[in-house]
Amino acid sequence: MRFLQLMVVFIFTLALTACGTSSTTTNGSASSSATPAATGASTTDTGEKTIKHAMGTVTLKKKPERVVVLFNGMTDITAHLGVKPIGSVESWEEKPWYNYLRAKMDGVKNLGEETQPNVEAIIALKPDLIIGTKARHEKIYPQLSSIAPTLITEEIFDWKANLKYAADALYKKEEGDKILADWDKKVAEFKQKAGDKLGKTEVSIVRFERDGSARFYATGFAGTIFKELGLARPQAQILEPGKAVLNLTTKEQMSQLDGDYIFDITRLNAAEPAVEKSQNDWKAHPLWKNLKGVKNGKYFKVDAITWNLAGGSMAAQAMLADLYKYLDIK
Repeated sequence: MRFLQLMVVFIFTLALTACGTSSTTTNGSASSSATPAATGASTTDTGEKTIKHAMGTVTLKKKPERVVVLFNGMTDITAHLGVKPIGSVESWEEKPWYNYLRAKMDGVKNLGEETQPNVEAIIALKPDLIIGTKARHEKIYPQLSSIAPTLITEEIFDWKANLKYAADALYKKEEGDKILADWDKKVAEFKQKAGDKLGKTEVSIVRFERDGSARFYATGFAGTIFKELGLARPQAQILEPGKAVLNLTTKEQMSQLDGDYIFDITRLNAAEPAVEKSQNDWKAHPLWKNLKGVKNGKYFKVDAITWNLAGGSMAAQAMLADLYKYLDIK
């Protein structure tokens, strides 16, 4: 009888142990059935998570497999993270995809323009995650979120924040952290090699428009990178918070384009000859020759795609590499 009593106690103890371990995986982490983390941290490598974004929150039940991206910067970023979307908006130039991304985009559905993506095509793809940005997709967010979980980033040109959003939502945090750590290392190396040029060198970003005007960029994609690198901007180009660009309509305003270095991000296109005419008209004006950047041979036409249009982490790295050449940093 005593033997039978001991056996009952032993079996009951085993049952309690099994119940106590059923809510964890074999590696000790919580299972996907656990309460999702409000901070965005996943409960497992593939478990449920909730992410706060510019338009609210999005809850993902598992790692997305059918991803749609709706702005150029995110197309660059997802490629850098090693994720191929099932659909993406087309590039601004070199359609359908920028040349540097083309090898990674084979088979991806073209969803049309960033400013007006093809919603019917998105529905047909049956995505399990859509990534957009507030400046482009705020108005259609309700429609997008009715199709699939939708994440909306705050700033279209803030590639570092957008990379963090993507790495979280795509369950690629380790890869995202590595990209950012590599970037921080490169920035530190640039600053060390640039030395006295930092803080003393004023850089200007300009573009010529089809309507005959010229503009300078106070911030934006390239501007945020200049700020991080410690490169100063001309006093005339420091605008009120929230204002990214200023259009100049008369050539008497020419001096506002000046800088120790002038970087021209105008994208010339044979289909729009008015853009090239605008650029030539401004450069032919007598005041153009008075700009110190021009007089000192520091006016450069740069790659508009990686300096302005693409807006992702790979483009940022390409721009940084260009700056070594243009600023003559060894």
